[in-house]
Amino acid sequence: MKQQRGFCCVLPRHMLGSCVPSACRSLVLQMHGNEYSYGVFEYTWKELSVWLEHLDNTKEDKKEAVIQFLERILLKLVTNPYPYTDKAADLVQEASVLQVNMFKQDSDNISIPISHIDDVLDMVDVLIEGSDGLDEEIGFTLNEDMIIQTFPFSAVVPAALEARNILLLQTENGTAHIVEYLVAVFTDLLHSQREPLALCLMFQLYDKDLQSLKVSKYPQLYQFNQYYKLWIPQQSQELVFKKCKEVCKEPAMALESVFTILLRKAYERGSNTLLEDDIQTKLRDLASQLPPEQLLLGVKHVLLYLKSTVESFGSVRAILGNQVELDNQQKREDHQTESDLFMDEQSLITEESSNDKTLEDTLLLIFRHPTLESWFLALEQRSLPQHSLNPITVKLLSACLNSGVLKLLKTGAPMLQSMDHKHVLSKYFEAITKSVLKELEAVGKDRRQVSPKKSHQLEALEELHIYMTAAQLKEITLTMLRLPEMSLTTQKSEKCPRKGKQLSFYGQILVQLLTESYQRQPQRGELLLSTEHIKALGILMSASASEDLEKVFLQALQSEPVLAHAVSVEVHVHCLNQRSETSLAIVGMLIKHCRTHLLQFELWCLSSASGKYLRKNMESFLPLINVYLQCRDQYDFTRPSTAVTPVLRKALWKELCGVFQDTEALHETTVKLQVLSKLLPSSESKGLRNLIEQLPAALEKAENNESWTVADAISRMLENSEELHSWRRRLLSACLKGLVVMYNSSKDESKPEAERSMLLRLEELLCFVEEVDPDDWYSLVKTGLKYRYRDEAFLKVLNIAIQLLYKTESSLSQSLVKLSKLHMMVTQHSLFLSAILRSREEDCTNIQTREALVDILLTVVKLSPSLCESSHLAVLLGAYGATLSTVDQKILLLLQLYEKNNQSLINSRILLWGPAAVEHHKTCKSLGKSLWQQPSMEEILCLLDREKMMKTILSFPQHRRLLSSQELQESLYRDESVRSLDDFYDPRFLLQLFSELTRPECVVACHKFVEVNALGLTVAALSSYDSNMRAAAYFVLASFRSHLEGARFREKSQLLYLLDAVQNGIRQPNLRFTFSLTLYIARVAQQILKPEEHMYIKVNRFLLSHQYLDLRKVPGFFQLFYSFDFEYKTEREWILRFLGEGLRDKHCYELYDYQRIFQVILSFFNSPLCDEGSQSHILEILQNAANVTRAAYELIQDHSLLTWILHILEKRFLENKLLNKIISLLHTLWLTNLGDKREVKNQSQENRKFLPIQLVNEFLYVLITLIKHIRTNLDLAKLTQFFSTLNSVLEYRAIVVKAFKEMSRFTVNDSVLSNKEILLLLHKWSIIEKDLQLQEDVQTLAQKYQIKELLKNIKEKSKSQGCSHAYHHIRKKNEIEREDDSTADLEVSELEKCRDHLNSVFAHWEPVFPMLPAKHRGEPLKSADLVDETVSLTCASTYVVTKWLMKSMAEHSLNMQNVSLTLRWLQNCILPHPVAVQEILRDETLRNNIFKFYTQICEASRGTAGLFKELCLFSSIMLHLMDAQGLNNNGFHELVKKLCLSAMMEEDANKKAVCVFLTSVYIGDIWLGAQEPDMLITHVKLICNSTDDKLNDDVLETHKQGEETITPLCKTLYLATLGH
Repeated sequence: MKQQRGFCCVLPRHMLGSCVPSACRSLVLQMHGNEYSYGVFEYTWKELSVWLEHLDNTKEDKKEAVIQFLERILLKLVTNPYPYTDKAADLVQEASVLQVNMFKQDSDNISIPISHIDDVLDMVDVLIEGSDGLDEEIGFTLNEDMIIQTFPFSAVVPAALEARNILLLQTENGTAHIVEYLVAVFTDLLHSQREPLALCLMFQLYDKDLQSLKVSKYPQLYQFNQYYKLWIPQQSQELVFKKCKEVCKEPAMALESVFTILLRKAYERGSNTLLEDDIQTKLRDLASQLPPEQLLLGVKHVLLYLKSTVESFGSVRAILGNQVELDNQQKREDHQTESDLFMDEQSLITEESSNDKTLEDTLLLIFRHPTLESWFLALEQRSLPQHSLNPITVKLLSACLNSGVLKLLKTGAPMLQSMDHKHVLSKYFEAITKSVLKELEAVGKDRRQVSPKKSHQLEALEELHIYMTAAQLKEITLTMLRLPEMSLTTQKSEKCPRKGKQLSFYGQILVQLLTESYQRQPQRGELLLSTEHIKALGILMSASASEDLEKVFLQALQSEPVLAHAVSVEVHVHCLNQRSETSLAIVGMLIKHCRTHLLQFELWCLSSASGKYLRKNMESFLPLINVYLQCRDQYDFTRPSTAVTPVLRKALWKELCGVFQDTEALHETTVKLQVLSKLLPSSESKGLRNLIEQLPAALEKAENNESWTVADAISRMLENSEELHSWRRRLLSACLKGLVVMYNSSKDESKPEAERSMLLRLEELLCFVEEVDPDDWYSLVKTGLKYRYRDEAFLKVLNIAIQLLYKTESSLSQSLVKLSKLHMMVTQHSLFLSAILRSREEDCTNIQTREALVDILLTVVKLSPSLCESSHLAVLLGAYGATLSTVDQKILLLLQLYEKNNQSLINSRILLWGPAAVEHHKTCKSLGKSLWQQPSMEEILCLLDREKMMKTILSFPQHRRLLSSQELQESLYRDESVRSLDDFYDPRFLLQLFSELTRPECVVACHKFVEVNALGLTVAALSSYDSNMRAAAYFVLASFRSHLEGARFREKSQLLYLLDAVQNGIRQPNLRFTFSLTLYIARVAQQILKPEEHMYIKVNRFLLSHQYLDLRKVPGFFQLFYSFDFEYKTEREWILRFLGEGLRDKHCYELYDYQRIFQVILSFFNSPLCDEGSQSHILEILQNAANVTRAAYELIQDHSLLTWILHILEKRFLENKLLNKIISLLHTLWLTNLGDKREVKNQSQENRKFLPIQLVNEFLYVLITLIKHIRTNLDLAKLTQFFSTLNSVLEYRAIVVKAFKEMSRFTVNDSVLSNKEILLLLHKWSIIEKDLQLQEDVQTLAQKYQIKELLKNIKEKSKSQGCSHAYHHIRKKNEIEREDDSTADLEVSELEKCRDHLNSVFAHWEPVFPMLPAKHRGEPLKSADLVDETVSLTCASTYVVTKWLMKSMAEHSLNMQNVSLTLRWLQNCILPHPVAVQEILRDETLRNNIFKFYTQICEASRGTAGLFKELCLFSSIMLHLMDAQGLNNNGFHELVKKLCLSAMMEEDANKKAVCVFLTSVYIGDIWLGAQEPDMLITHVKLICNSTDDKLNDDVLETHKQGEETITPLCKTLYLATLGH
């Protein structure tokens, strides 16, 4: 036991974990008898596993002696560790000095982390005493490399050596097994060293004490001495053991079965042995068979030999001829490393997690090794590590190592990436980047530097670029693009001279890098290429014939469309001449995103040879022409109108018209039809006549659905023609026939989208024409009902068609299929019953189909009442569910139509519905009338679900009418506040049912009537706003009371007393009850049936104490709320829940307010007696009250509700449930108070009614206070409500303040939202959206300006996330992957809404800038003024907000209201402050986002009535920002500024559009970095240099207005160009 305690005292706790092999771990646990919080293996814990492993491998009979030996060492070490730590530190220092002397360097440059022995001792002291303060003691954090160099081995080694010497010198026998154990441990420790010299010197130092020992007794000591001397320099070696013949004789080399021994023997014998094939084969086999726990040691062993070989590379050679052999040796050594480490990597990857960990550790060990890191591409970087080699040897060594390491990188990089440890290779990637950049720099200076063979660094780049960082790839890519063209291309190939120049290997790598950069997730806000680079890429593409380069160029334009402005028209023409699919797609992108390229394409089409060229290559050019025709009319103000359309029509018309006879692939046909639809000639032309003749026949074919594109174009062409009606008749006929063909050809609805579009077209044509061919109509009805009986879309269109075609008695309707036959075709269909009958489990599709069928039956019965038969009633009742769902309401209307036509339900006594009605009908049919029994009232009432009845009572449809109106839509009840009306019963049906069931002659189950809440529903109907509904309810109650008097059940007398009390309270006929009172009566009626509950006594006691129900008060409120019974909580909860459920309208509010109930509950909320449940009920009461206009206003004015909410928000923490309710309450209060006051209905400001500005400010203050409670786990819908309310309050406040200023009223506090509040809002949003960059920006700003509340929020967020992040990360990831798509879409939608509201909120913030020191006019702001600490918090906040706003606008769809607000905010709040402008413009990403936003606005303003007002404003902002950047050093700037100013003042829409367009072209040029506005100059020249015969050839297609507008302006600019 003593031994066990002694041995375990030095073990660190974590060594009992998984890092120790299982056998060793069990051994440690057996010996574990004491707990210590420190250990001598603190930084060398991996060494412990070596000691334990070899202990475990010791024979059982020798193990006890070894344990005792170790115990003595470790106890001594723990008692006094300092002599041994000093010894270890001395030898580490001595080894480092020795290494420096070897390289003839000054000892001050010793390359270890801490060179002074005192520092090492201090570190050891800290290590022994505890490592908590280690970093502070030393002054920096120890990383793994520092630890390896500072602590290469533990203090156990010198202690063990000393104990060994004492043992061997004192004892002659029984020590062999201890020597064997120690030699084995020391050998493995030696193999584990990265720098073995210190350990070898330690061995030599202690071995000297054994000189008197007879070596023959311990041959292992002599062999180990000879082995470790290999790493001691010759001048430091000392003779320890004398040579002994017996010891020196070594047996012949045998192929041992252990990898380590074989490798060691081979290394000891020299390089020739390692080169032998059988040795290498055996080593590879053994390496692949190593167990995982031995693999790491084997890797360290190989790496040690590799390092030693590299260091002795120059000294092992005697003559130059031997270099080749040694070169091969080094190569094989590298190959050996690779084969040893990666022979079986695939199997390692697929094994268990422990093997994954082994593979991970192996890879980390290899790639973190200093030899590999420092020598990889070192020569190419001109940064060689310390060495003593001549230049030739260095070159050979570098080549060998580069080759070997590159192979390792190829194998290891994908594995490390999959393990998320790619950062381990960062130094290798840096080496590749630096060396490639040096090579490219040399090539750029001198073309002759280009080597015919790929360098190592280029090969590495080609193989590993997919793993490198985006920044490294970008740097290399941009450097390559600056190379001269001759470096990136090679001369024409002799074999293929027509192909032109090819890409050199530099060009090929450039293509690979660009492809990889664009395939990755693009870095938001950053442009990969600038104007200069895209131009260079265009020139390179024009000079070479590389399809890959074309694909990359296309990818660049697709990823960054703004770069289209930088592509020259020469590249455009080159792509047109290339005629490949990719090159024409490039032209398509240029046309789509740049108006100059659109003009260039038109001019190219007008050239003399283009017509033939297009006709010859029509198939290739069709997609491009289609893109052009789509863009043609959207930007007609950007150029004079041209005669391109006639040219295209002449070249392509004949081939395009043949598309109806072609049997090509669908895509080609679609493109042809789209082009044809845009090239139609005038309505009088012969070509159009021929097309009109042949098109209807083509439309009838099922596969030609795209032909309708052409038909629609013809309809637009004939818009004002007399032929339009006849054309539509032909289209209607073709549509009917086409649908029939489609239904016959695809009987399983395989093309739903095509069918939907055809049905919509049919509906549209029917509305225009209203007459069809009878045969076509019959075919459609027959085929449609046969194959699409369950298709909701078909049934809906069929219903509309019946309404249109049969609405009047005419000859046409007489010739169509009879309504009776049509009704029979629908109702006698084999699928009719399964489609219309209500099943117990239904999906959404079946409900929609049933509704469509009911619509058809309603229409047909209305048009032909004679079709009503009593046999239909059972089916209709089987389909009926007695709910408020739309389909059930329509079935009820249908049943009422049957009753109007003498098919009464009462006469037939069918009072069941749903599946029960079907079952009853089946029974009657099978048993006959003789056994037919009517269902009892109890059986009928059993169909009612009690809970559903209570839900109906709680949400009683007070506006539902008992009698239906003539119009169907007016008869249908709708309630937007309810998610599904299917959850509620229809009182219109039930009251009529109850009146029938309570007739005097019927037997009434009174108890059941009360139990299923039928009585409660009848009473609830007394609160209806419809007098007929109330009258029916009174009738049912009177009938029920008469039956109740004769009933026999226990609760009869109490129910009678309840009804009498209600009756006694009624003072006038057909009185409308307050909903709260009806709910109370319904609740009490239910409570009377539950005598076991506490509330039974309370309710009955209240009833017995009152002769009548006071309709002006809430019954029993004060008795229940202020109860002092033991069950007071139950009573209070009952009354509070009732108050919340019973508040529906202003009458309920008045009832509560009359008794001062709101004062009571508001004061009780903050009482210590108010529990969480009561608080929730009180907030529900307030929420329901907030929906009532009078209540929402009076609660704030009379009861200070906002102040009350503010008091709640001052608490440090609020539960999510409470917070959600408060947000919802504030949202409802604001919307109810706002009402329609926000709408401007042509009223003057004086006549408009505004909310008091004080009330608006109160709302704003409460909402701002609420910001600090916002967190990520809040319901997204509530977050949306919060942001929308805040936005709405700010918007309305701005309107009020503006109106007051116009009326010259006095206002205070114009500015709202302080800097700190805005930053807090940004911080909260960054957490919600998980925007890490924004979080970092806000946190940096908070720390810089010490914003306490913000720092507190950041700290709380870090605490809440820090503890749970690691634990929940994987689980959350899996949950997200499994998340339902619809939920994810909903979240995205809610976030988008929140973002839009937040955009608007920030646009209402007016930053208040501090006064800056005055500057002389004309003196620019120096950058030092911006970088200086004096930059205010306001300026920094403005920068962060602007950055987020621009990013949000650039990356998401445009909200036009927010666009206007944001632009005005930039103009009014940012541009007047030069400091803020300079701060914004320093950020390249922000500048790019501003330009992307600007480009989006330009793209959106396609028509003259588009966004030109906003675009004018934005253009002026951009010009201001360009002035601030100094981008005005060209001859056009002032001219363009005048152009922009004239655009803002111009009223003519066309001229405004032209001015803005030319300004935008200039801005696009200069903002992207061009020195001159090249694209603007090109556009102007193209217009001015175009001859008159190219422009305006076709009189019919010219737009003189556009030409007159843009041409003079371009001529003015052209003169400026010539002058410039």
